[in-house]
Amino acid sequence: MASQLCPVGLICLCISLMAFVEVIWGQSVFQPSFIVTSGRSATSFLVGNVAGVTPVLNIEVPSNSTGMLPLPSCTGRSGQWQLLTGERAGNSSLKITVQLNQSLQLCGSNPNETNCCPESLCVVQSLRVTACRNNSVEATLLVQAEIYAETSTTGNVSENKTVIPNQVYQPLGSCPCNLQAGVCDVRCCCDQECTPSLIQLFGSYCYSGVFGGNVAPLFDQLCSVQTVNNAPDWFPFLCVQSSVDNSPFLGLFYQGATINPIESPSFQTPSLVEPIVPNGYTQGSPILTENNQYFTIPQQSMIGQCVRDAPVAFLQNFKSSCVAPLTACNISPSACLNPLELSLMIINGQGGFINITVIEQLTTDLSDFVSDPNNAETLSPTQESLFPAASNSGDFSASEQNGLCENKSLSLNYTFFWKGNSLTNITVIHLIAKVCLDANAKLPLMLTQRFSAVFVNGDATAQSNSGNPGYQIGKPVIVGTMSGSVITRTTLNVWQPVGNGLCATAKTTPVLFGEDFTSGCILRLSLKGLSNCSQTRETVQKGLSSLISATIVAKTGNPVSTDLNEWVSISMALNISSTAADNLPGICTGIPANMNIQIITADVGVVQGVPQTGIRAVEVGFTSVTWKIQCGGANAAACVNDSIVQSFPVSTSVTFIKIPAQPLPSKSRFQLNYTEYDCDRNDVCWPQLAYPLTRYYTGESYSQSIAKGMILVLFFIVASVLGSPWNQIRQAWNNTTF
Repeated sequence: MASQLCPVGLICLCISLMAFVEVIWGQSVFQPSFIVTSGRSATSFLVGNVAGVTPVLNIEVPSNSTGMLPLPSCTGRSGQWQLLTGERAGNSSLKITVQLNQSLQLCGSNPNETNCCPESLCVVQSLRVTACRNNSVEATLLVQAEIYAETSTTGNVSENKTVIPNQVYQPLGSCPCNLQAGVCDVRCCCDQECTPSLIQLFGSYCYSGVFGGNVAPLFDQLCSVQTVNNAPDWFPFLCVQSSVDNSPFLGLFYQGATINPIESPSFQTPSLVEPIVPNGYTQGSPILTENNQYFTIPQQSMIGQCVRDAPVAFLQNFKSSCVAPLTACNISPSACLNPLELSLMIINGQGGFINITVIEQLTTDLSDFVSDPNNAETLSPTQESLFPAASNSGDFSASEQNGLCENKSLSLNYTFFWKGNSLTNITVIHLIAKVCLDANAKLPLMLTQRFSAVFVNGDATAQSNSGNPGYQIGKPVIVGTMSGSVITRTTLNVWQPVGNGLCATAKTTPVLFGEDFTSGCILRLSLKGLSNCSQTRETVQKGLSSLISATIVAKTGNPVSTDLNEWVSISMALNISSTAADNLPGICTGIPANMNIQIITADVGVVQGVPQTGIRAVEVGFTSVTWKIQCGGANAAACVNDSIVQSFPVSTSVTFIKIPAQPLPSKSRFQLNYTEYDCDRNDVCWPQLAYPLTRYYTGESYSQSIAKGMILVLFFIVASVLGSPWNQIRQAWNNTTF
């Protein structure tokens, strides 16, 4: 293998410029003109006017006095190198290859061997290929060859089984501290490379125990050392019964089984075994269809690629997306699914089958699924394109496109209902839309298909909760809307910017309980966009308010949809105002650009010693700011040209505020005067000396703490009775004569 070497970037630039000039003048040059090779061959190309050019190979030897190579000539001397010319592309290019005709095996003991390598660095030579025209040098190629001898394993590999002994009695390394081969390791007395004179230098500092290659001494916890050392009186109750041959460092590494030596590792893909029909699903096991095949949903791999045939694991939720060019259905069938392809029979895990229920939904908003690379950077600065809800940029209707219109599958959202170790029902929401292909577009549209799987414990009417009964941190806040006496659940969302950070392309993410969150997006407005401040305020507040479509919020993590006492109303403060400053061009005051969501929480009870947290109230407010077109200095044109847009931030924030459920009791005079006994104001808390037996301990129920504490007290009494005091009393009693 040959690689081009340019030690200095300036030299490479000069060589390239010279080669370009020579090609312009009609001469031929080598590309590349300098090669460092560590293999048998090196290849270059003679470009330019190659008609009548003859390549000549020379092995050059530097001068002993100057160290310089001789001048190039048209007389050849190749030795064991061979010059090969490849295919010629007319009179403009010729492939030149130099190849070594010598064995790279190391020479053996026979001194008459010639076609071999006497040393590991086999070839160190400088080669020069000259392009001669009419016996004059026109171009040169310099090849620096540094080739090492080949190392290969010789001999036959035995097929006999190798017996590995029990590692408790014979470790894999007889001298673990011997880390360097052929060198004496300091303080390693078992190293065979250490001479007696060297061992005398560190003989008294050798590594002890297993790491020094010696047998580890018996450790004090063994029951067999009771008679050797002065063991305490409690030793028989707490010593360890273990063989003296065992080592706490080595342990039992291998059971003495046999293995077969393998000549080389195998990188072949293992053959997939036939799926086994489950007798009850377990967490992580694949879900199977009626044909005993894996039920698959497209998912993303660890490196981000989309795997179309990825099995679905039981009780493992996921979300994924696949991006591909938008093509016709006959070219990409996966983008055009019908209900019959989705309605499969799935093994429920109890010997039966369940059918997937397909729910089709139509949409005309393609902003989250279809992107146009031909117009990806443009954004209309009109009021209608500020937010995704009001944007029509993703509506690729038949009137806007000239091409084939087909129904495309945008998303598949699966819901698996389970109970015990079986599936009870499966539903999928199939979102489809009519998308038209533009035959005149330079780049095809990009289709982003989204997939998700959610496992819900219960029947098809059950809904996922966020706690039992109190909210769990990290679970979504449960909100809903009232329709008569029926409560429909929905989500409380905030901005999640993606891509370019614009509000027109921003996504939303649900509010998670106990996690404060701040996010935002960018609006692009021009002087014309700020000409009507009232409309701008209304549009901004309408876009932010669209994130909160709910009117009530659940107090606990498992609310009942029919009980209104478990829900509380969401209060929203609107502040659209008009000021006199609206008459100034390019300035709008009172823009509600910041939406603040404050969620008031409190402890609502205790379950098995664990406090339960609920929601008391939710307040949504807006903070007003002033937006002004910046047209000073270099941005003077922004105050004159309506087509120049500028960025204005819009933000959302979520804040959780915890309040006490009941007012704190007033402190007693003892707590005020003797502050050293106050656990909240001192590091040492004497009232909590027996912490596991007090009400402050909430790791388990109070009854279990008392029971375990009594058992611990019993152990102390038994230890004291069987210990030294009882032995002294017994000896005194036996020695006393009456």
